[in-house]
Amino acid sequence: MPETDAALARSILACCAEAALTVDEFPAAGDDADLGLRDVHGIPTFSCRSRAVLTEAGRARSPALVTLSSGLGPDGGPERGHSLTITGLLRPGLVEDCPCCGERRHDIHLEVDLVVLTRADGSPQVTVPQDAFLDPRLRLNRGHLQRAREHANDCHRDSLRDVVLQRTDTVDEELLDARMTGLTTRGVELSWIDLEGGHQAAVPFSRPARTVEELAALVRRELHTGIC
Repeated sequence: MPETDAALARSILACCAEAALTVDEFPAAGDDADLGLRDVHGIPTFSCRSRAVLTEAGRARSPALVTLSSGLGPDGGPERGHSLTITGLLRPGLVEDCPCCGERRHDIHLEVDLVVLTRADGSPQVTVPQDAFLDPRLRLNRGHLQRAREHANDCHRDSLRDVVLQRTDTVDEELLDARMTGLTTRGVELSWIDLEGGHQAAVPFSRPARTVEELAALVRRELHTGIC
């Protein structure tokens, strides 16, 4: 079944390569080195320091525009040419202290008003209906799956090594690398390299994941508790 415009748009939000923010009333709001953009149920959400211009813009409920370049697929792949533009009003959200450094961070949400999808193939731009874009069923999209896989490879390589060692006859001293090369709602594909060469193995879930929370729980329960 072809991917819908809304599903592709949500995947780009969940897995963007770059984000550019424009706030007319606060021209410097998009200049912060780290906008901390993340997808919260389809709402673009930024994490800012207390003194950031964007925090002030959120308190003022300023109109804003964010343009996202796609991070879907491999580097240099055709889907990297997709882009997404979202407009709306900023609003303040949660305020939390970072458990690592104690720095206070403010969530600033962009209330979705208009969503415009631009595909890399040069086809006409598409305005994605707001209700379709915010559909809760789109939380578990392929952009989220890609980001979760990339996070596992970037931050949980030791846990992936443990999985390979537990599920195969590979000797620890001979295991050179281990990666998660596939993640779907139905399971994981592992790849590893030892002294004999490269190998792959599929690890199916006991049941398909239906939500983001179920996916995380299945990965921890059926793969490794250290992978978050």
